[in-house]
Amino acid sequence: MKVKRYIANDAQEAMLKVKAELGANAVILHSRKIKRPGLLNFFKKPLIEMVAAVEENEKDKRYSSKSENNGKNENDKNHEKKYAENVEGSHKIDALKKQVGNIESLLNSFIDKMDDYKEEDEPKRSVLFDKYYNHLIENNIEKSIAEKIMNIAKKQVSFSGENEEVIAKAIKIIIREYLATPNIINEDSKEQKNIVLVGPTGVGKTTTLAKLAAKFAIGKNKSVGLITADTYRIAAVEQLRTYSEILDVPIKVIYEPEEIQEAIEGFRDKDIILIDTAGRNHRSTEQLEEVRELISYINNPDIFLVISATTGYKDIISIIKSYDFIKDYHLLFTKLDEASGLGNILNAKILTNKKLSYVTTGQSVPDDIENANSEKIANTIVGESHE
Repeated sequence: MKVKRYIANDAQEAMLKVKAELGANAVILHSRKIKRPGLLNFFKKPLIEMVAAVEENEKDKRYSSKSENNGKNENDKNHEKKYAENVEGSHKIDALKKQVGNIESLLNSFIDKMDDYKEEDEPKRSVLFDKYYNHLIENNIEKSIAEKIMNIAKKQVSFSGENEEVIAKAIKIIIREYLATPNIINEDSKEQKNIVLVGPTGVGKTTTLAKLAAKFAIGKNKSVGLITADTYRIAAVEQLRTYSEILDVPIKVIYEPEEIQEAIEGFRDKDIILIDTAGRNHRSTEQLEEVRELISYINNPDIFLVISATTGYKDIISIIKSYDFIKDYHLLFTKLDEASGLGNILNAKILTNKKLSYVTTGQSVPDDIENANSEKIANTIVGESHE
């Protein structure tokens, strides 16, 4: 039996070496991982040591000497030949069984080793990586977005304990860049602004409209007119009437989409016209068609899709798809004070690629509305979790 030891970079290379030198009948006796020599190779993948053997050709040994056969008659030679063939056949079967068993063992060992290499090749996520990733998920950021943010941060800073403050700052900057610069109404524009609020029921459109009216009329000394098409809810109309009286701002109520043109014409002397639409079920195509028709009668409207920060991500996706007939709009988020996290603001921003505008933080009119602030939102999402 010929036995030989081989060193290779991996099991596949070692097997090729065995086959090339000892042939296909070689049997693997042993294989293991060994460290590479030298200090610089300490962190590299280990080498594979493989010990293989091959049986010597018994037939060649048995019949190599012609002199042994010269003194025998033909019958004896035939008998010995058949006997030798039977012995050799039996030997080959036994060797083949052994080889199959060794190959099966080798394959199992090879599979185990490949799993080991996979674990070694794929660096484990650090404790800090998982900490901040989970923190983003807890703040309602969608998983794929959280993964993307963390992978960007990982490329920028080392996730080691002494860098935790830098890590938190890097994540905040990435979120801030995704949120981008909000786009609010140009209050100094000489042109009349027709501002339309659309969105599902229960997000606080009417209260938000009153806050904007107060912001422009009192805070910016602008002349403002209010129009409401939300005649489905008597309480909404009365609520807006009350606000109009308090703010000393005129209001018009319309009952059909085409009436919006006459209402806007009646406010041609106003700097800003704020239009409240009925909250529609975003799953109702018929109800959304009324919103589409109303908008079609307005010249160059500034449209704001109002979404509550308390809305779940799946519903946000559904709402955004329902209003995709509006090609240009801004995102306005309400109820930040009621939300468990502000991640859905980032989710919607990335999903729509639309600009943020305003956010509301409570029920108080006119105080609880402000321009969206990307840095403030990012700081709120990441928080002080690094301490």
